[in-house]
Amino acid sequence: MSSYSYTYLKEYLPVRYSATLEQKSDRQIVYDFKNGYCSLSVKNALVDRIRDIRQCFNGFNWRICFIPASTHAKTIARYKSLADFLQRETDIPCGISTIETIHDEESGYIGVKKANPADNFRINSSEVSNMNIILIDDVITRGTTFVRTADKLVANGAKQVVGLFLAKTINPDRVSCSA
Repeated sequence: MSSYSYTYLKEYLPVRYSATLEQKSDRQIVYDFKNGYCSLSVKNALVDRIRDIRQCFNGFNWRICFIPASTHAKTIARYKSLADFLQRETDIPCGISTIETIHDEESGYIGVKKANPADNFRINSSEVSNMNIILIDDVITRGTTFVRTADKLVANGAKQVVGLFLAKTINPDRVSCSA
């Protein structure tokens, strides 16, 4: 599996865990984002992070792409306004149709996701060839969709892919071991 860099703005605590007021607020921001509402403060935080990515990673010819939602209609609802804002504020081309779902599907849940969700994505190669891609999605949990989509972008000519997520899922039950 390839290794890609990514960054995120918030931590997402699943609803099965008791949450602080801040964690509940962050959860609501994620739900709103999934439903197509992104506050100006979140949009500005994404712009700031995009500027950081451009500064930290070498390269010109940047493009912002989005990991599609489960249906074309949900992708438009979630990303159209955000893409317009990001393109206006960063001067980086944004494409909500650069990566498209081939078949609309209802989203999967933990344990039943496909081994390779990117198999259902069509990449517009002319929009990614020789480009540095900032790949945006709502939440990163295990990273499977991100890595597989990034692999597909590179296979279609992208130079590099950097992920930008609204939130990263945290799991208080997961124990990490260090040697």
